[in-house]
Amino acid sequence: MDFYVLKKKDELIAIPANEQHCKQYLDNGYFYIDKVAACDENTAIRRLKAKYQRNMRLPLTALAIVIPVIIVTWWQVTH
Repeated sequence: MDFYVLKKKDELIAIPANEQHCKQYLDNGYFYIDKVAACDENTAIRRLKAKYQRNMRLPLTALAIVIPVIIVTWWQVTH
């Protein structure tokens, strides 16, 4: 089953993927975040959070590698 994940302030909610129902939430101040396939609302929210954590892991890992390389290279060039 598909769910729309919506956000209002810091609250995430998942509702069944029904455009008319979603439009009511959007009119009440919620913002559309993503559409997620899951078996229930809680699983939909967990999958969305896991998806964004995976998307952030690669850039953070790259930064953790690149910054020390830049520092070591700079140190070798200046000394």
